[in-house]
Amino acid sequence: MQKVYFISGTMCTVDLWQFVFPNLENILPVHIDITPAKSFEEINQIILSEITESATIVGFSLGGFSAMNFSISYPKKVKKLIIIAANTNGLNDKEIQLRKNTIEFLENHNYKGISQARIQQFLHPNNQQNKKLSGIIKKMDTDLGKEVLIRQLKATSSRLNISQEVIKLKIPILFIAAENDNLVSASSIKEFSNQTKKGKCVTVKNCGHMIPLEKPEELTNLLKIVLTD
Repeated sequence: MQKVYFISGTMCTVDLWQFVFPNLENILPVHIDITPAKSFEEINQIILSEITESATIVGFSLGGFSAMNFSISYPKKVKKLIIIAANTNGLNDKEIQLRKNTIEFLENHNYKGISQARIQQFLHPNNQQNKKLSGIIKKMDTDLGKEVLIRQLKATSSRLNISQEVIKLKIPILFIAAENDNLVSASSIKEFSNQTKKGKCVTVKNCGHMIPLEKPEELTNLLKIVLTD
């Protein structure tokens, strides 16, 4: 049975994959928890401690960026990447300042959990009233809590643009983008994939940022094709 390593996004747990893992045939999914990390270097070390061979890594959002960042640091440890709803961009000054303000607010106030308005930003309009999906996102946020949110925001605020390094990777990379993602532009992911040596891009229609929750069957089918190739 083939081991495949999965990395979740910001404030996401293994629950993110609950509709995907049970339907992966002949694949042993291994979830790598990067929430304890205080920097991208620590994220690299966590991934390195889990991987014992040249591996296939599936990363969602922050997990996708982390998977690509790991690959340029340890290219011999990765044979294939599947990057979901993530790009190689760094943070601009406005985003960095917003994170600083958020961290300062969180450190001085009680955290009441992710808001419904924020949840809706992650989801396609058709799914914004889906209580099951909203409940999963809320549960992941509650399970991780305020300390993890602050730690992840701090750890990833030094995110540099790694585009040129990823373009040079010689491994197959499948980029999976969502047509209606409010956080990561599907067109920019497709444009970038065309610059890579062995990159391809698939766009999922009628879907927001949370592809593993919103379109699990479509994602699972894509994973099966790529992982058995």
